Formats: sequence, structure tokens, C-alpha cells
Amino acid sequence: DSSSPPVVLFLDDLQWADAASITVIAQILNSARSSRFLLVGSCRDNEMSDNHPIWNMISTVQKLGVNATMIKISPLDKD
Repeated sequence: DSSSPPVVLFLDDLQWADAASITVIAQILNSARSSRFLLVGSCRDNEMSDNHPIWNMISTVQKLGVNATMIKISPLDKD
């Protein structure tokens, strides 16, 4: 509904999220597809294995029609 205010949820350090937490995040994303909801998550992908549950969750919600975009940010320079 365009009359409802948007909701933004920021979750940091998702590399530490367990499978149960990631399942809850996926359920929230799936149920909020038609609402004005934005989830911003951050993680240190260099601390995550290739089989970390977050990668599967991203793939799953994309298949359900959730627009999921990954943005890789390089380390900041000291300058």
C-alpha cells in the first residue's frame, strides 16, 4: 500500500547469523514482498564459507521474486 510508510531494517554482521536466524530473515522477506520494506544487510564475505546459509537464502528469496542486490564494497584506503 503506497499510503503506508516505508520500513527499513538494517542487519549488520550477517556472517555470524545462524541457520534459524537466516530462515526468519527469509520468511520476513517473502512475506514483505508487496509492502514498502527494505532490508539492508551487511557481512564480511571473506569470513564466510561458500556453503554459508546466507548464500542459499539469497538464492531462495530471489527465486521467490524478491529483488535482492549484492553490492561488494572494497576496504577503504587510509588516505
